[in-house]
Amino acid sequence: DFIEKYSEALWIWTRDTGAAVTAFDWRGQGLSGRQGQDPMKGHCDNFDRWVDDLDALIAWFVATQPGPHMAIGHSMGGHLLARHLARQNSPIARAILSSPMFGLAGRLPLAALGRVMVALGRGYEFAPLQRPYGAWQQRPERQSLLTSDPARFSDEHWWIAQHSDVALGGVTWGWINAASASLRVLRGDGVLEQIDRPVLILTGERERLVDPVATRLAAARIPGAQFVEIPGAAHELLREAPDLQLSAHRHIRSFLFGQGE
Repeated sequence: DFIEKYSEALWIWTRDTGAAVTAFDWRGQGLSGRQGQDPMKGHCDNFDRWVDDLDALIAWFVATQPGPHMAIGHSMGGHLLARHLARQNSPIARAILSSPMFGLAGRLPLAALGRVMVALGRGYEFAPLQRPYGAWQQRPERQSLLTSDPARFSDEHWWIAQHSDVALGGVTWGWINAASASLRVLRGDGVLEQIDRPVLILTGERERLVDPVATRLAAARIPGAQFVEIPGAAHELLREAPDLQLSAHRHIRSFLFGQGE
C-alpha cells in the first residue's frame, strides 16, 4: 500500500477528532524506495527491519507530539504493529489492528515452499500468481478481495496514474519466506500474551486476503483484546462502501475516544 490510498481516512480522523496524524510508507512500498533492483517486486528478506523502522517512527512520534499516543496498522502493518507491541515497553496507549496479517490465506504450503525457494537462490522471483503492476491488479476479482466499492478501488489506480513511482507488483518468494518467519515469531509461546495495552482488532466478514481463522485465534491470545467483525466488509475496511467504512470508523472512534458517532 501507499499512504495516498488512505487520504480519506486521514482526513476523517483529523476532522472528527482533532488528533495529529502521522503516516508513512513502509520501506519497499510507496515512495520509500524498494528492497531490490526491480521496483515492481514486493521483496523483503527479514521483517525485523520493518519492526525496527516502526520502533523508530513511534519514538519520533512520541518525542514530537503530545500524548496519549495511539497507533493503527492495516494488514501487514497490523502484523508489524502487533510485533512492536509484543516487545513490551511500547509508548502506545491504544492500538488498532485493521485486517491484520496473522496468517497467509490460501491452500499452498507457502511457508515450506518459501524456505525451499530461498534455499535454491530463487528468493527474488515472484511467488505464484504474482506479477508486475498492471491490468492484473485492476481485475474485478482483486476488487472483490479488497472492497465492495468500485469507486474506492479505482481510486488506487488513479493515484498510481498520477504518481507512477508508487506502483508495486506482487510479492517474491523472499517476502513469503520472511513473512512466514515473522508469523512464527508471533505464534511463539507467550508472545501475543505479552501485549499489555488495549487492542481493537477489526476484520471483515468477507476477508479472504489474510487468514480470518488465524486472526480470531490471535485475538483470543491477546489479553483484553476487542474483536469486531464488520458484516459484509472485505479486506480494506477503511476503503469500503460508505456504510461499511462508517461502521469501521465508529468502532475506531469509540475505542480510541469513547465517541460512537
